[in-house]
This record gives sequence, structure tokens and C-alpha cells, in this order.
Amino acid sequence: MKVICRKQSEHVAEIILNRPERRNAVDFDVINDLKMHLQELRQDRNLSVLIIRGEGDVFCSGGDLQSFHSLLTREDALTMLRPMGEVLKEIVTFPAITVAYLNGSAVGGGAEIASAVDYRFAKGIGVVGFIQGNLHITTGWGGASLLKRRIGLEKALMMLGTTNRFSMKEAIELGFVADVTSLEDLYRWTEKWVKGVIVQTYKDLLLTRGEKEDLFLAMDKEVEACASLWETREHHDAVRAFLNKK
Repeated sequence: MKVICRKQSEHVAEIILNRPERRNAVDFDVINDLKMHLQELRQDRNLSVLIIRGEGDVFCSGGDLQSFHSLLTREDALTMLRPMGEVLKEIVTFPAITVAYLNGSAVGGGAEIASAVDYRFAKGIGVVGFIQGNLHITTGWGGASLLKRRIGLEKALMMLGTTNRFSMKEAIELGFVADVTSLEDLYRWTEKWVKGVIVQTYKDLLLTRGEKEDLFLAMDKEVEACASLWETREHHDAVRAFLNKK
């Protein structure tokens, strides 16, 4: 299974990206599995916390360029960008508390996924980087809008515009990561949350309809902007160079 979904306890669930041989990169199967699991878990009124993490020593390396290399035009790109953008919308509006456990590097689309959750904790290894600009594209799943919501405009622009890879310590200083912790301590932290329906009620109250509509509109604009850049020669040249280097 490329994505594992399981209940850790009555009130805590886990989604695990399970492609360690591909650095937990996202392909079409992963997109479909994430959407399915998120929609199923959304129905669980007992759920207080959802943890998203990677298998092995990487959180997520973003989109699988080998799987997506045949996407050449704007329309081709939208067949991947829009569905994964909808997955991030599912995460950001998920009724329970959402947590990304960065058990290793979160780069490109992996950093976008991490931006969608309420809290980010790290094992302490690896880096965080919005490196999409190196491939002559922007964030394509809504991650820039989500990042701005998490850490503010100035810090978000710096992370996005430099394409730097930040250590977990630096990510903490930027306010992107809350703290370094073990997975076992993270599980213990989840036990502190009020159970089920109370947490879900707060989540519903604190993201108003207007805020949700504005956020989704901004995320949709990102998807369209990335799709337009996707079909450029500069992007395809950068992807070929990256794949040949590997």
C-alpha cells in the first residue's frame, strides 16, 4: 500500500505515506488514496487528532517527477494539480486537529502538505524547502497560500522565493515547525486533546465560511498559475536535467 491509514487509538488516526523507496513521493495512486482516506476519516465524530507522516527517514519529497514526466501541457498538468489541491483542501478543513510529523525532509510538494495541517512537529533530521522555483514552477497544490496563513507574508515570501532548504532548527525559528519531538512523545501529546466532538466543534467555529472561501480561491489561483508555468520549455528543461542528474 502506498498510503497506510489506521487508528492509533479511539480518538487518534494516522495517515502514513508509504513509498520510502521513492522518498514518499506523490503519484496519482497516492493522490487517490489520500482523498479516499481523508473522506472516510472525516465521518468519524470520535476523532480528535489526525497525524500525517512518512515511512522511513523522509516525510515527503513532493511530486514524483518520474510519474508526472509525461504531463506536458497546461491541461495535462491540471489532471494532477487540481486533484492534489483538493486533497490539501480536505486537510486544511479536516474536522479534527491535524498534525504533520516531519520524520525527515519535507521539500517541494511535501512542504505544501505540511503547510496544510494545524501543527508541524519534527524528528529533527532533514530539511524543509519550497524548492519548486528550481524547476521553473510555483507551488501547485495551494501551499503558498497555506504557508502565508501559517507564518505570515514576509517569512512565506522568503521561504518561497529563495528556494532555500532550511534545517528543522531554522524551521522552528521561522515558526513553521512547532518543536522537535519523538513519535512516541507526539502520541502522548495527542492524548491531551479533548475528545471528538468538542475539538471538531472548535475547528468548525474557527474557520469561518468567508475565510474558507477566500483561502480556497487563493489556492485555486496557485493551481492555475503552476499549470501555466508547467508547459513552458524552461520547466521541461529543468525536469530533464533533474532526472538525468539522478
